[in-house]
Amino acid sequence: MSPVLIPQGYTKSYLDGEINHQDQMADIRRAYLNIVKATKLRGGNHNNHSITICEGTGHVGVGSVVGSGNARIAAELGADVVLVANGGLGSTFDELELNRALCLQYGVNIAGVVINKVQPDKYDQTREYLRKAIDQMWKGPNGEPAPPILGVVPDRPYLGCPALADVESTFGTVLLSGSDHRYRHYDVGSNVQGRSIGMSMITTDLAAFLRTMQRQDGDSRTIFICHVTRDDVILGFLAEYRRKTRRGIPFQSALVICTGCDDGGGNKSDIELSPEVCDMIRDAGPAGPPVLRAPGYSPADAAKHIRTMTPKFNANDERRVTKATEHYEPFIDFDLLIDRTTYASDIAA
Repeated sequence: MSPVLIPQGYTKSYLDGEINHQDQMADIRRAYLNIVKATKLRGGNHNNHSITICEGTGHVGVGSVVGSGNARIAAELGADVVLVANGGLGSTFDELELNRALCLQYGVNIAGVVINKVQPDKYDQTREYLRKAIDQMWKGPNGEPAPPILGVVPDRPYLGCPALADVESTFGTVLLSGSDHRYRHYDVGSNVQGRSIGMSMITTDLAAFLRTMQRQDGDSRTIFICHVTRDDVILGFLAEYRRKTRRGIPFQSALVICTGCDDGGGNKSDIELSPEVCDMIRDAGPAGPPVLRAPGYSPADAAKHIRTMTPKFNANDERRVTKATEHYEPFIDFDLLIDRTTYASDIAA
């Protein structure tokens, strides 16, 4: 079950009294029970399909402004909570403690804790000392044991690398060419010098840009970013793709064309990609080099959005889903998790 979505204008309507709180909560519970029922029917007599997961985005207080914070929704549904925090020690425990306090306020059972994205070289230290902190600080008033750590998962940067599908979603656009490569991933993080590893804004002349691309081997993946006025760069990108293709060299880079324009006085507008250039891009077809537009964005803004985006899992992105499953499964005690959670039939009854 996905998070409760709050559309634009909903918060004001709620606070103005135009939305009845009891009706809102009844809708949420009805949706939950419909999902539980459908899940049980789909599973038949097999227990392996009878699990309903309610995703609570962000911290447990998200949604409180409309009386539907994650902790309150969990209490309403009778759902147990698994707290997930990114790896660390002091700040991680502090974050967990804030979330735990709100769960206690609403009487929500914490089934356990998962620590995510732990630095591999600090894995044992993080697991040991967070276990000690939780055992010491979270014991019940009558000596009840603290919730267990269900898993400590080392970081794997690849899972945070955006695919071109994520870039499409960020800019609200679609690939003009190269759609067959929609789920190709790019490492757009920064190295120790602060320079992007897999992303580059083109501010040089065409010759320098071509030299950069020609130095890339067949395994190189870079998202190049240029302004729509750089027809020379766009055509050079297409030409280099064709050159490497003729030579049997893999070409895995992508191009983002930014169409935003600022007149210097704060007035922004869009410059259209010329029809002639657009036709040349489209002619490359689905198997060609990935090229897309970023309407309304300058190259600098586009680079910032790509670098700071949070890639989303997509069922069609089979490689990322498979890699995530293979990575997480050994580090999480799913048997203990299931043992500490409530059966859906108990709620639905």
